[in-house]
Amino acid sequence: MPPSLLGASRRQWAELDRRVWQMALARSINTMGLSLVMSFLAIYVVGTRGYPAWLYGVIALGANLGQSLSSAWAGNLSDRIGRLPLISSALFVRSVFIALLGTQILLHAPLWTLAANMMVTSALRGCFEPVAYALVADVVRDDQRIAAFGLQRMGTNLGWTFGPALGGLLTLVMPYGAVFYVAAAGMIAAGFVTLRMVDPISRADAPTAEHHELRGALAEAVREPAMRALLAGTFLAALLGTQMFSTLAIYLTDELGLTKADVGLLYMINGAGVLILQVPALALIQRFGLARTLPWSSLLDAIAFALIGAASGFTGAAVAMIAVTAAEVVFNPAHQTAIAETADPAHRGRAYGLTGFVQMIGIAMAPLLGGVLFDTIGDHHAALWLTIATIGLAQTACFIAFVRHRRARTIAAASPTRQV
Repeated sequence: MPPSLLGASRRQWAELDRRVWQMALARSINTMGLSLVMSFLAIYVVGTRGYPAWLYGVIALGANLGQSLSSAWAGNLSDRIGRLPLISSALFVRSVFIALLGTQILLHAPLWTLAANMMVTSALRGCFEPVAYALVADVVRDDQRIAAFGLQRMGTNLGWTFGPALGGLLTLVMPYGAVFYVAAAGMIAAGFVTLRMVDPISRADAPTAEHHELRGALAEAVREPAMRALLAGTFLAALLGTQMFSTLAIYLTDELGLTKADVGLLYMINGAGVLILQVPALALIQRFGLARTLPWSSLLDAIAFALIGAASGFTGAAVAMIAVTAAEVVFNPAHQTAIAETADPAHRGRAYGLTGFVQMIGIAMAPLLGGVLFDTIGDHHAALWLTIATIGLAQTACFIAFVRHRRARTIAAASPTRQV
């Protein structure tokens, strides 16, 4: 990547609104705190408490579906009451339930109480994520969006890179349930970061007469060709990307014979790769634009997942992981920018809420789909991962359609000006 392009990306970061940096910091602290504990929750439920893995999968499915609903609700609500009331409240209230979850684990509470708490904490996460992205889109210029969303991604991955390792160390010196109190403290710290921010939404200017229920908002989005393609591509991207944390982990240990330490190292490669590659990826997006980078990064993702089927050991899996990471660092900032560009500025929260809704449905369905494929064709490595890779091909087709509709809409919007 030419040094001039990298320098331009760094200059854009320096010019970003302070709130973009504050939100990236809040994301990093929040993610690090949660990854201290959530990375090991399935091990606690299945390994320590002895419940079947499928039962934990059902709980996770319900929690993700709850988050999808709260994402749509919170995004729409933030257009009317502002971004920060939801962002800050979600962090502070969720810290209470995270601390409660740690207490439940220390007391070996019944599984149904853990499940109920997981539902609540997931719903509260849905009140944070889409609203935080909408806030970032609100406070930057159009030409700064790619850099701003890239910074958010780096903040998240910084938390994921160090959080699980630190959580594993803490469990050596304190009970697993007590680590949740550390996570809750991190969430409170992230909440205080957001309290120092100025809300970009003024209640006096916010739309008050409109109230869109989820069904009506989805129907309105589906009628718009560009948004329809964007939502479909978002769902498929989540369905494919989540395979890296569900099906892949099982495949690497059961089929390739890798150890848990090897799997952890592969995920560390992913986290570190995002931090290393994100700046060059932003320069790449700036140079080639959304119209090229969205479809091409989707295609690279499909190829990367297909490569997993050709891996015979750690080295092959690492090559595939690096390819997945390379696609991720291009796709994610471009995707968040595309949402901001497609949304009506007065209802940007609703747009991020809807994309968060379909994204969480994809995440919720991914373990089930991957599990069925693994059980049926898992012994045929190439067939398994080529089948999963077809999701990426469908995702590519959706974003090609999105680019075409986006271009047509831009031309239609410009045509009245040309006639004047």
